[in-house]
Amino acid sequence: MKLTLFLAADYANITREGKLNVMGIFNDIYVPTFPARYSSMHLVAKLGAELGEYGQARDFTVKLLDADGNPIFDLSGQFQVPPGGQGRKPEVNLILELKDSIFPKEGMYQFVLLVDKDHKGELSLYVNKLDTPKPAAE
Repeated sequence: MKLTLFLAADYANITREGKLNVMGIFNDIYVPTFPARYSSMHLVAKLGAELGEYGQARDFTVKLLDADGNPIFDLSGQFQVPPGGQGRKPEVNLILELKDSIFPKEGMYQFVLLVDKDHKGELSLYVNKLDTPKPAAE
């Protein structure tokens, strides 16, 4: 499998026709306090199949690591690679909705995507503290 797209977004879906819709792509989030709870985000990955992978089941894992490489959480699942046809290589779209993710401190985090325990790519996410507005001088 070859990773062609890996991103975080506010929302994503796949239409009946197989179109991938993504809204609100981001690499930074802003929170008022730590530890921070981020209510909802979608991780989106697009993978291209290589010859010999068509029609097979594949296992995937997404890990979230902090800036020091410490694990925050991981998610695992399985997907089916479509059969090839009409001279086209099949593609797989993965959409993972993450609800109430906890970020213990400010800084960089990294999502790492593995397919069958093989590293496919990573996505950096920066968690920033919101600046509190200073009161206006009278």
